[in-house]
Amino acid sequence: IHIAYQTPSIMQIFSILVLLLPSISAFVPSNIARSPTSVALFSAATIAEAKADLKTNPKTFFMDVRELSEWAEGHFAGAAPYPLSRLTSGKWMNPKDGVFSTGSFPIDNATGVAILPKKRIYIHSQKGGRAKQAGDLFITMGYKNIVVFEETFEELAAAGISEVVVGEMRPGQAYVRDDAKF
Repeated sequence: IHIAYQTPSIMQIFSILVLLLPSISAFVPSNIARSPTSVALFSAATIAEAKADLKTNPKTFFMDVRELSEWAEGHFAGAAPYPLSRLTSGKWMNPKDGVFSTGSFPIDNATGVAILPKKRIYIHSQKGGRAKQAGDLFITMGYKNIVVFEETFEELAAAGISEVVVGEMRPGQAYVRDDAKF
């Protein structure tokens, strides 16, 4: 018995991929806009929505992933300091496969335990790059409701996301969110 096998042409492979793409996209949740790295991004047009959410929903978190020295020079009143260097310094274990990876879960300073993966977390940095890195880390850790601001600190301040205040945290001082300043 002789079985003839014909190598598929480039056009045949391309045609198959074109047919499969709609099926693959069906597995992406439709309720969240995703970038290629799976981090939801807010555009400048939705900063007002984020501001309203941060003001009215005390279960949201607003993270500033700049270093503490940058935070002390000026920060948003409602944003808690979570330097990227601290977030990437620890180790965590994926419960699904038992593999350890670099990173530290973000801690809710009000409770002292890790922020639950279902909570909405808004992340900003000086220019957006570190915020994106933190968002990618949280997505890897299983967080599903991450919003990374691509806007710079100055653009967010100009948009009025929150009052800008100056000052540093003392060692051991717990950050407590002040909703009145949003």
